[in-house]
Amino acid sequence: MERVRRPWLRVSVVAGLVCLAAVACGGGGDDTPTTSSAGATSTTAAADAIQAVNAPWTLPEPVAREVVVATGKEFTVVGGLDATKFSTASVVTVDPSTGVSRAAGTLAVAVHDAAGVRSGNQILVFGGGGPSESGTADVQAVPRGGATTVIGALPGPRSDHVAARVGATTYVFGGYDGAGIVADVLATTDGVTFTKVGNLPVPVRYPAVAVVGKTVYVFGGVSNSQAGIDTATVQRLDVATGAIDTVATLPTSLSHASAIVLGGQVLLLGGYVANTELSAQILRFDPATGAATIAGALPAPVSDAAAVVVGARGYLVGGQGADRAPLASVTVISAA
Repeated sequence: MERVRRPWLRVSVVAGLVCLAAVACGGGGDDTPTTSSAGATSTTAAADAIQAVNAPWTLPEPVAREVVVATGKEFTVVGGLDATKFSTASVVTVDPSTGVSRAAGTLAVAVHDAAGVRSGNQILVFGGGGPSESGTADVQAVPRGGATTVIGALPGPRSDHVAARVGATTYVFGGYDGAGIVADVLATTDGVTFTKVGNLPVPVRYPAVAVVGKTVYVFGGVSNSQAGIDTATVQRLDVATGAIDTVATLPTSLSHASAIVLGGQVLLLGGYVANTELSAQILRFDPATGAATIAGALPAPVSDAAAVVVGARGYLVGGQGADRAPLASVTVISAA
């Protein structure tokens, strides 16, 4: 895993880079496949294609495996891996209409592979990879214009997971606890108290997540870290009933991808397909039928980015390219 940058750990940068190339490196580690990149996978292209172009500006610094949330007409980038593949504590707010960015605070604990949501006037950051092989259980609250504090803890360490907010409740799915993939699904309204609402039928780390109404969809992910096996399963939490089940199968396995809901369309962006190929695909998922079709392509293959919608556009922020180095680029996603 890529460790938190500390003065006494600077000599371990090479070890972190070696671990990045491995199939599994422990909590907050890197389960990325080790083979070549590819473009979109084979499904029938949809008629109303999605456009994806690089923004004319870049982030102030490269970042991957970060948290990104919308903040009004802006978005905020929290934590992640920096250019040296160490966890960063930076919090940066970006105006996507101009590309102008500004520092917006510092995490109390530097993390990558965390999950986060906006909750009122603050961002909640759950767990993440850091200096420990098992990751952290800390829940950090990042307020506007204030100091970040640790307000609570998950039931145990967790990284490589996702979170989604429906109404006043945040749900946490999947991840890795230092020993294995976590199956339980947690719910919280405050980031302090957590309730287990069930288990994923297929436990995963590095999935993508999207919310449609009162339903949360979890797409793909790494389902067997030791064997390096990804899944094509689409899993669903119906918040109204509490039911968690599998509802569809993607055209091929998918992990380390990102998801957005743009104009009522669920879009899956990049990631690794067929266990090995770094992809530039944009898949459109239809919740009504469970079908997933190619809707377009990113400018280049990318994994481990974060995605957010601001206004009528989506933004795929940072991530890792074919050389696995963190990126400073931002891709703008819009309907044709």
